[in-house]
Amino acid sequence: MIPLRIGRLTLRAHVGLVVIAAVLYALGGDLWIRYLLLLATLLLHELAHALVSLLFRGERAVVSLWPWGGVAHVERFSDFREAVVALAGPASNLAVAGGAAAAGGEFSLELGRCPPLDFVFTCNLVMGLANLIPIPGLDGGRALRIFLRRQPN
Repeated sequence: MIPLRIGRLTLRAHVGLVVIAAVLYALGGDLWIRYLLLLATLLLHELAHALVSLLFRGERAVVSLWPWGGVAHVERFSDFREAVVALAGPASNLAVAGGAAAAGGEFSLELGRCPPLDFVFTCNLVMGLANLIPIPGLDGGRALRIFLRRQPN
């Protein structure tokens, strides 16, 4: 992992990310650009979790990116702040999707051939909505667990 520390935030990227981008670049075409846009989408999602946690006075946050995904290791809170941290990632993706839509981006299933703006819109919309699904392991599941825990017996 390649670490970068900025105050209480540590960013860690797997070396494989650079290798994949280099291979895609060497193959020609613009697939490497879409790969970097996808990584930016993932990084934004995880950074949103981390930065909101730090705003809530979390001690520190670590964002790790791997070729298969990413995770934000943040402080756990015992109240509604935990749900806000959980929902910050999907909210950031939906905000970017909204901005891309306002700029003319459209949903496309041809992610390898669509215009970059359509790619950004589609990736952020799908990542934002998918992470809101209320199942364990996703941000929606984490938020739901917190809301259910706060309900009186």
